[in-house]
Amino acid sequence: MAQRDIDERLDRRRRRNLDGYHRRVAERRERDLCIKCGKRPPAPERSICAPCGEKAGASERARAARFRAEGKPVRDPEARRRADRERDRRQHAERRAAGICVKCGRVPALPERTQCGPCAERRLAADRARHARARAEGKPPRISEASRLADRERGRRRRAERRAAGLCIRCGTLSPEAGRSMCEPCRDDRRAAKRLRRAERRAAGLCETCAAPVTGGAVYCGPCAAARNERRQRNPEPAREADRRRYAERRKRGDCTSCGKPVQGTAECRTCRDAHRTRYDARRAAGVCVKCRTPTDGGAAYCDPCAAAKAASRDRDRAAEYAARRRRYAERRARGRCVACNAPSPDAARCKPCAAVNAGQRDREAEKAARRRRYAERRAKGRCVECDAPSPGAARCEPCSLRHRERSGAFRGIPLWDPSWTVIEIATGVCHGTYDSEMEVAACLAFARLSRDEVEVIADASPMAGFIAPGWQ
Repeated sequence: MAQRDIDERLDRRRRRNLDGYHRRVAERRERDLCIKCGKRPPAPERSICAPCGEKAGASERARAARFRAEGKPVRDPEARRRADRERDRRQHAERRAAGICVKCGRVPALPERTQCGPCAERRLAADRARHARARAEGKPPRISEASRLADRERGRRRRAERRAAGLCIRCGTLSPEAGRSMCEPCRDDRRAAKRLRRAERRAAGLCETCAAPVTGGAVYCGPCAAARNERRQRNPEPAREADRRRYAERRKRGDCTSCGKPVQGTAECRTCRDAHRTRYDARRAAGVCVKCRTPTDGGAAYCDPCAAAKAASRDRDRAAEYAARRRRYAERRARGRCVACNAPSPDAARCKPCAAVNAGQRDREAEKAARRRRYAERRAKGRCVECDAPSPGAARCEPCSLRHRERSGAFRGIPLWDPSWTVIEIATGVCHGTYDSEMEVAACLAFARLSRDEVEVIADASPMAGFIAPGWQ
């Protein structure tokens, strides 16, 4: 009986204490004070002040450590984990808004960063150590979406800074050419990497663009091929213009037009020529178009679209192109500019760099040596010395042999050139000179005060030459 009375009194005391606690908390909340001490305002988005929060945290950690040491479970670890995460997010947002380091919260963060220098270095060292440990254990690196986004943002910021400074966006050391964002070495490295990646994917039977499996020896999968054809049909001129510009730049520097390596007097290096020849022979042997790898009929080298494009390029108006070149040459010469690159060159047709390149490209001895070497190589391989087509037992294939015979003087005969006139005085036999036109002959007679009957004008062309000479110039 006495114990029951004691329990009832304790229960009433607990209820009174709990009611007093709730009443005290409500009053302190209304006065915007810490609900624990009631002396200071609470921390932002908290119900207790900072000192009370630190005391409560220390007490909680000590109790959790004691429970772990005694082997007792810590109360609701999942709820505590969620609360810790929420607190960390709130603290991160507060410190970031205040412009201080989100890690230590004591010093200002670096410009356009969220951490100070020491904290960033410590985190970077920890990340490197973790990645090294994962690589040593053979585990894949854990890259979160936030890390990817941060890396992309950092890359965009770095590229923008280098572009603003006029440097290559890839290496940051050399200046790119006008209208470009990367220097030539970086562009060549990127092209080489792309070629290697495409070759590896092609050898593995994968799409060169997205690495999806392909069948039938195709280069691209269905979606990539459709997208590529759509881009080409939409506007192929930018790509062609870029190819032409790159070709002209490399020819001007004396580099290989395919790989960009230095060459002397030729458009391509030996490696690229051999690779192109091997690819051509392989595609011809496989019965596909040598340009787009589309199956062809009747052993043709090109499919119908590629053959039509090649015929159109071959049948373009050469006379108009030559006239445009001559007109451009005359205009640039009149303005005192280089006829090759349009740079100022008042005293010469070409500026010094273009003159040096032109002199290097027109090395007659090197060209002759290259021709002799090419002739010997093709003869040794049993190929035509002109077009490199198979020609066993003969130096030239049948079309090239016919064209070579038609170009010879024995086939064409004596050409019809402009005649000249020689003036000889009949009475004395004195020769008054040889002239290229009848107007010059008339001027000679006027200055010598001779009439047409007193001289004999001898032409070096027969009157029948215009009727019997071949009609070619």
